[in-house]
Amino acid sequence: MARIPYPERPADGVAKLPVPLNAFRMLSHAPPLTDTAIDLGMAVLRESTLEVRLRELVIMAVAAGTDCAYESVQHRPIALHAGATPAQLTAIAERRSSGPEFDGPDSAAVTAAYELMSGHTLSEGTLAALRACFTDRQVVEIVTTVGYYVMLAGLMNGLGVDVDPSGEQFLGLTAESAEGGEA
Repeated sequence: MARIPYPERPADGVAKLPVPLNAFRMLSHAPPLTDTAIDLGMAVLRESTLEVRLRELVIMAVAAGTDCAYESVQHRPIALHAGATPAQLTAIAERRSSGPEFDGPDSAAVTAAYELMSGHTLSEGTLAALRACFTDRQVVEIVTTVGYYVMLAGLMNGLGVDVDPSGEQFLGLTAESAEGGEA
């Protein structure tokens, strides 16, 4: 149950979403932040050059690392739809980033997410692993995705935002679907 009430009227940017998610309804207490956060989130989802499956593994790592049930419930169906395996999601829930469930790029990205959450930086080894697997743009996109979802987790966990089990409504919200293709 939310620790403070949701505002009576959501910020205008909430109308951009397929459904008025409680996270952004709560953030609507600060309308300028809401609209900006939604715009950044849409860029992360629609304009990133990361493979959707990889992006969702990173988001699920943030959900696990921050104990954010909201993100976990929202993004699990998206991750599975994008090709993440149940074994990968189990490993992430156990806060593992290596093992037979992960290839090199997956392991590097999930390791980076855990390092950013725990130490707010990347070790030289993790940065080298990322750069061996991804373009510099994609490295920045991984780091930004982690930061964005950590910020949302703080909002949702700190204020007890009620979980919306509506992640499946976001299955097609990717660059490919914006251009008319499949997610």
